[in-house]
Amino acid sequence: MLIVHTSEQFQPEKEYILHVLLGEMLGISFRLEYTEGRQHILQLQNGSELTIRDGFPELEQIGQEGPFIPLDEPWKPLEFDPFATAFYLLTRSEERIVLDRDNHGRFPAKLSQAYRQGYLQRPVINEWADSIWAALVQMGWKGERKLRQFQTSFSCDVDHPRLWWSGVDRLKTLAGAVFKRTDLNEAGYWLKNHIFRQKDPYDVFDEWLDLFEKNQLSAQFNFMGKRPITSDCWYPLDHPFVKDLITKIAGRGHKIGFHPSYEAFEDQEVFKRELASLQEISPVEISAGRQHYLRFRAPETWQMWEASGLKEDSTLGYAEAAGFRAGICHDFPVFDTVQRKMLHLREKPLIAMDVTLAQYQQYSPEQALELLIQLRQVVKKHHGDFSLLWHNSSWNSPFWEAWKDVLRAII
Repeated sequence: MLIVHTSEQFQPEKEYILHVLLGEMLGISFRLEYTEGRQHILQLQNGSELTIRDGFPELEQIGQEGPFIPLDEPWKPLEFDPFATAFYLLTRSEERIVLDRDNHGRFPAKLSQAYRQGYLQRPVINEWADSIWAALVQMGWKGERKLRQFQTSFSCDVDHPRLWWSGVDRLKTLAGAVFKRTDLNEAGYWLKNHIFRQKDPYDVFDEWLDLFEKNQLSAQFNFMGKRPITSDCWYPLDHPFVKDLITKIAGRGHKIGFHPSYEAFEDQEVFKRELASLQEISPVEISAGRQHYLRFRAPETWQMWEASGLKEDSTLGYAEAAGFRAGICHDFPVFDTVQRKMLHLREKPLIAMDVTLAQYQQYSPEQALELLIQLRQVVKKHHGDFSLLWHNSSWNSPFWEAWKDVLRAII
């Protein structure tokens, strides 16, 4: 067993991050002993010691520039504390320091330290775990390292299960292409491919389920709950199509998740009401999901998920940039920095989504595929979870037609 000596300051925070880095990520059993001084001392049974300076006291004074993070050379234990810095990244502490938000109330990627310093596409916490393990092995550690199984986690936020709910809706789409957008190519696309077909263009679920199952993948489909018809993304939750769709997805062994509305981001009562309405029609327990528009605020969003008894959130990604928002490439337990305790809730960070690549970053399909392959290789190297979001509405439309091969290639 490893013995970790550290000061009594920040006990809950230290217990949490040691649990994550040493216990969960490396599989190391350890005992925590509190001592005097400003260092973490990792003591092996053979008497060897790895001494790391304690950076936790500095977190209270850190400004918008964020903590020092070594990127170009191996970190030096007496100059850098991977535990304190990993805590800072996982809890999204910088998002409580930098108060600027975009027009949807979200913390922008461009203001993050990871984006500004160029490491958003590196899971630096996984890199630090590798370095800690290498140092301990060099000192004589004989334990076996815990290795995760690399996986791809595909999810779909079902904002619109159908494009058309009536024949009039079909005519509105065609009229919009001709008279509003004056785009005859778009009108031709709808006439040629979808207007006269019974199957709705957003109803891609059978095609996708076949594709996932052929490639041994299980997917998660996040549905919205009951909400006012004036909402930005509304559909009749009790409609036979929606109820049958949810039953079919669950029956084929895929997961049904919760997609809280735009308004639920800041309203616990709305959140609970929407969740209850979805659970009422779902044949399986709802335990996971993602916030609409990726609207997130730490730790308040996590507190809502915890209070509702949910087990896993996957909101923690940036709308306008792909990468590792929390500096890690797999799920982790959430820490509430207000209550200073670890929650039962786990976060599965979102690494990339369709809208980010195609609209925010304005990549071509070829550029997007290249980036996704690079990110996937990084995640595979660290035995992580390549979490990808693709909307069912991002498939059968003039714009998204060219992107079909991107998703097929990744799957």
